[in-house]
Amino acid sequence: MNKEKAYLFDKALKYHGMTKKEFAEKSEIPYDTVVGWKRSGNVPNYAFVLLKKISFIENPRKHQLKLLPVTHIEITDKLVKEIQVAFWGKNYEPTYILKEVKKGNPDFVKPFFENLFYGDILKLLTTKAIEKLLPTINHIFEERKAIFWKNIVEIYKGGGVNVA
Repeated sequence: MNKEKAYLFDKALKYHGMTKKEFAEKSEIPYDTVVGWKRSGNVPNYAFVLLKKISFIENPRKHQLKLLPVTHIEITDKLVKEIQVAFWGKNYEPTYILKEVKKGNPDFVKPFFENLFYGDILKLLTTKAIEKLLPTINHIFEERKAIFWKNIVEIYKGGGVNVA
């Protein structure tokens, strides 16, 4: 089991793009100690916690973007209901609504962005799709809302906000 922990720690370092020397410097643990963990096979649990904390402080969105390459979006029943409520009385299928929104049809973009929560929009549209919609959003909405969505795209493309 101990050798497995050392193996997992090495994999975690690689995943976060960090060397043992960098980890030792940032965690203020002597480098000899960090290297000794592999030899002894005894990696303390706090090392994993420190590694995660260090990588999060450097870039909080980086690891999430690695984990969530959005190529296909699964629409849950809750999201389907929210889309239907946003287009109440129109009898459109949710998939048709999403298709029209992605095309940039202003008749669909406006109620979609006005009536759905910010988090739900991010669940339904990829960052690239929102980026393609920015000219339409700039045209339809007031400047403040257009700047908000432009900033959201920039934050997600850049990997997040540096909180250090």
